[in-house]
Amino acid sequence: MKSDIDRLMFERELDALLVIGDSDGNSVMNYLTGGGHLEGALIVKKRNEAAVLYHGSMERDTAAETGLQLIDRGVAHNRYQLIQEHDGDHLAADQAYMIRVLQEQQVSGRIGIYGQYDAGEAWALLNGLQTQAPQSGLDIELVGEYDDSLFTIAQETKDSDELAELQEAGRLTCLVVGEVQAFIQKHKTQEEKVIQEDGSPLTIGHVKRFMRERLFFYGLDDHNATIFSQGRDAGVPHNRGNEEMPLRLGQAIIFDIFPQRESGYYHDMTRTWCLGYAPPEVESAWEQTKEVFDRAMEMFKVGMPCRDLQLMTCDYYEKLGHPTVLNKPGIQEGYVHSLGHGIGLNIHEDPRLTHAKNYDNKLQPGHVITVEPGLYYPDKGFGVRIEDAVALDENGDLIWLTDYPYDLVIPMNG
Repeated sequence: MKSDIDRLMFERELDALLVIGDSDGNSVMNYLTGGGHLEGALIVKKRNEAAVLYHGSMERDTAAETGLQLIDRGVAHNRYQLIQEHDGDHLAADQAYMIRVLQEQQVSGRIGIYGQYDAGEAWALLNGLQTQAPQSGLDIELVGEYDDSLFTIAQETKDSDELAELQEAGRLTCLVVGEVQAFIQKHKTQEEKVIQEDGSPLTIGHVKRFMRERLFFYGLDDHNATIFSQGRDAGVPHNRGNEEMPLRLGQAIIFDIFPQRESGYYHDMTRTWCLGYAPPEVESAWEQTKEVFDRAMEMFKVGMPCRDLQLMTCDYYEKLGHPTVLNKPGIQEGYVHSLGHGIGLNIHEDPRLTHAKNYDNKLQPGHVITVEPGLYYPDKGFGVRIEDAVALDENGDLIWLTDYPYDLVIPMNG
């Protein structure tokens, strides 16, 4: 949680944090600002002191909504003037700007670097900054973290405000899924296909276009990433579906939708549908998947090792004769992935329900995680997956963020 940041800085021997980059796609920047469009922003936070946001003049109203201490860069450190001072050298101008900020904030010691930036530009900017620091009177060491960074740990647990955002994302997503189901069901069928009023096939593309209209209506964005795959394509977990493919009766459809709110928070849920009827093999795989899903949810309690949930799932599937990633890494059929992952300002974040070596995370209050067992057999022409997002609140009570029926068979008009 945000309240853990100073403690984590102390544990990592960080004297200050520097967060760089535009806000778009920048989960750390959005985590500290609460969202909102900011270009070329910079946040400086010293340990046990409030964060300071340097922002552009054009975003001053957006910046004012963050509640952070503010400095208008356009007034205090005008970039055009800095570029002029450095004979048009943009890199030198930006390095000079950052040096001035660190001097102004009296920053010294170990500084953790975070945010979103082009890799090459970041290397040139920060490497030059570190080199020039001593001659500018700065006693600093720039520190980069990999994998379990301060912010991945802080963001792993959500406070009540974040949980409210995630609950609303789940509510709105379920509304859209319901409207998509109703949209499909209002169509008639003919010769095992779903058809439109003019007799032409209803395609996956038609469904996705309707879905995106409804997402936009509710203030959600799927970034054109929603999975709506049918038949053989449903047997490849991240196949997004062929938009030209007509909807057919009796074929498994995996509908995995993970839209983002304007605040930056995601939801993530999956349903497997068969229109009209389900073939026995698909029905059996779905029932097995629902059974292991229910078992996982019974185990979902504070203190439960995340690894144990994945091991239970693999053991259950293997006893039924399905290959799994536990004993056959790299397989492309059977149970081919981990059981779930955290969600928040990123669609995938910690904790993860994985059997990866040395992963010893345990469920704790504030965790928001997906649970998504599935079976995939592309050569047999199907895949199934069931996914809900759930949370453990500050009291350790389980909260379902996904509230939608699990029905495999979706009745259709004749």
